[in-house]
Amino acid sequence: MPPVAPLNFSQSPRGRTLLDRLVDALGLVAGALLCGLVALICLDVTARTFRLFPTPWSLDIAEYTLYAITFLGAPWVLREDGHIAIEIFVERLPPRARRWVRHGSDALGAVICAVLLYYSGRALWRSYAAKNLVYETFVFPEWYLYSIAPPVFLILLLLFLRRTLGAAREVPREPPKEGI
Repeated sequence: MPPVAPLNFSQSPRGRTLLDRLVDALGLVAGALLCGLVALICLDVTARTFRLFPTPWSLDIAEYTLYAITFLGAPWVLREDGHIAIEIFVERLPPRARRWVRHGSDALGAVICAVLLYYSGRALWRSYAAKNLVYETFVFPEWYLYSIAPPVFLILLLLFLRRTLGAAREVPREPPKEGI
């Protein structure tokens, strides 16, 4: 697996696809939410320590923010190959077999994302149609929480398909044989 390249913000926007720009935007939103979450936790700890004011809502906000960060950051992490991977078996394979394993895992990821897209869309629609509400510190329609999953699974599906099709076009290079 190639090393994760840092995001180059100085690159011309014309060099990136619309999908890449969308993934960048989602990654930036996830990063901003993470910074906001850190500030919220600091505020909550300070308020509790010095008994300044109650913050019963901070746990709910932190919960939903973590949920959003996970979904919004996933496409960026996938595109940048930033997920944790244990490659002790794959790295020992010859280049052609390694290519097929990566191609197969990307195709499997696309299938899984397609299934998750379908079921998250169904859950969103059922929650919207049933007009379910979440009763915690805040009261709001349950479908608000479900609305983030289908678009993100669609983006992940597109990224996996792009990786799969890119891997299919890639020609594996065999290392030169020595001593023959």
